[in-house]
Amino acid sequence: MTANSGVHQLRFGSSESAVRRAVFLDRDGVINRKAPAGQYITAWEQVEFLPGVAEALRELKLRGFLLIIVTNQSAISRKKLTVGVLETIHQRIAQQLGQEGAGIDAVYYCPHEPSADCQCRKPRPRMLQQAAEERGIDLSRSWMVGDAASDIEAGHAAGCRTIWLRPPDFNDQNPPTADFSTDSIRAAAAWILSAASTEK
Repeated sequence: MTANSGVHQLRFGSSESAVRRAVFLDRDGVINRKAPAGQYITAWEQVEFLPGVAEALRELKLRGFLLIIVTNQSAISRKKLTVGVLETIHQRIAQQLGQEGAGIDAVYYCPHEPSADCQCRKPRPRMLQQAAEERGIDLSRSWMVGDAASDIEAGHAAGCRTIWLRPPDFNDQNPPTADFSTDSIRAAAAWILSAASTEK
């Protein structure tokens, strides 16, 4: 695949025709610790899972939610890492979480820099929309969880409900407007499950 071919993806689960719910997850800052400012995760050895991730995702999985990572990865276009290395990182993330009962169903990523003005880079919603089209997802019953304003904007644009995970260093007076805000992935999962319990 070339870096100009639009949304890239890896699938780990099977596709079915029934309409389903999903939790869309940003990667860096939600699944794993972010690289220092101006740097990128370019090797598996740099991946550090954040506390509570496997437990929270396992609870969502048990309640029937698809778990889909949607991530901007401009390091590809910036020549900081190759598609092959990135996809190996994603495969190992999925494998590690799968061993803990929190299997990732798919990863969608945008390889473009912001200046490319592509359709797939968040805050545009194309990655979420493509996942919904390919995997029979009801976006109105799904959630986007992220730590950046672009994640929340993408979720809103796709028609999802949203949860903002406050970054540890956040000190801005203008946080993104999400349906729920927390600094804990466990609390995010609990909120989603509580909302799901009231739905038919």
